[in-house]
Amino acid sequence: MHRSTAKPAAVLRRGAAAVATAVALLAGTSASAQFAGVPTGGPTSLAATVKARQHMFGFENVNPINGDVRRDRVIFSWLTTTTFAAAANGKVFLLDAYINDDEALPAGARRRTPVGLQDLVELKPEWIFIGHGHGDHTAYLANVAYRTGATIFGAAEHCTAMQGDTSMQFGAAAVVNCTAVLAAGVPIGTKAMDLPHLRPAQCLNVIRHLHGAATPADTTIPPNGINFTDGEDPREHTLWPSGPAAYPGVRNASGNPGGDLSVLYHFTVPGPRAFSVSVYDSVGPYKELAPQLITELGAWPATDVLIGAVSGANNPTNGMRDAAIYIRDLQPKVFIPSHHDESQRRRGAAGNSGEIWKRNLLTSMTNIGIPQAQQPEVRWLNDPYDYARPSLLTFDPASPRWSKTTARPNATCN
Repeated sequence: MHRSTAKPAAVLRRGAAAVATAVALLAGTSASAQFAGVPTGGPTSLAATVKARQHMFGFENVNPINGDVRRDRVIFSWLTTTTFAAAANGKVFLLDAYINDDEALPAGARRRTPVGLQDLVELKPEWIFIGHGHGDHTAYLANVAYRTGATIFGAAEHCTAMQGDTSMQFGAAAVVNCTAVLAAGVPIGTKAMDLPHLRPAQCLNVIRHLHGAATPADTTIPPNGINFTDGEDPREHTLWPSGPAAYPGVRNASGNPGGDLSVLYHFTVPGPRAFSVSVYDSVGPYKELAPQLITELGAWPATDVLIGAVSGANNPTNGMRDAAIYIRDLQPKVFIPSHHDESQRRRGAAGNSGEIWKRNLLTSMTNIGIPQAQQPEVRWLNDPYDYARPSLLTFDPASPRWSKTTARPNATCN
């Protein structure tokens, strides 16, 4: 509804000062006495970066000599919750930055997740995008950004929070790079279009939307609630035992601003098809709480692939109706779920929860009136087996599949 006319908040430049007492811990880093439990230091070597990128983007997509990722593919790799490693037009970046079950386990125990904090550092991302500021999305974010020099993007409140996390972990003199794409206090529906920050590799649009919440049952559609324990697997704890947090000092500072404040991102890769991806990491019931978004997202530029949270407080009452509404209004050709492992965490890994949840989404799309012929391809991801499986989410931006209609034109991408 609103377009932000304020200039983005100043980019916070990382200071030259470093934490002098920092030494190497675990995979090449260690905590200082002052900041116990906080790993410091940048990527350990080019070889480690090549290894991390090959793991997350596929051996066939990463140059084994210099670690460059092929420019003619757009690749996403799910790393837990709403954290994705991404590469597009040769740029490497992260969507959110936290790893569930990054734990210190005794010898012989199987890790549930194939990546951890150090892997995010070795990946050497150039950018990190905050969807919203809760710990299960951003607890590792400031640490990774500070140690790699990556630029964070988010609302102004998110930048304030990330600077607080950086100061808590690395000392008062430590500064992190953060660019505010929305000014502080802007209302839901505020947009910033055709931002210059990622050019020439990509074009960027953003809009403030809303965090997930519970609402009463929607009486206009058939009941389709789903509980977080549906399809749970009793073998979960035996297959993957728990342990203490691998990095207990890497966390969000208390009282972080901007926790619920949610930003939806729209990335476009320049080219004849203007391949575009929209991403949101919290599924808000905007039908009831922010109906202005129905119009705003209905007029959003074409989205070829939508990566969206499907799990939220509204699931027990309304199932995945809210995710289906995002799909209805953004009209993607491919939908990729996220955040469902957080709901099913240590419950549904080897059971049938993935199939149950996918069917709930398909039913929800039909219930809200999306004709089956207009429903997108759903590339469901099952945890933990689909963590770091880039072959599932590799796209050719030049494919004719991404041709657009005049009813849903491409984004402006100069």
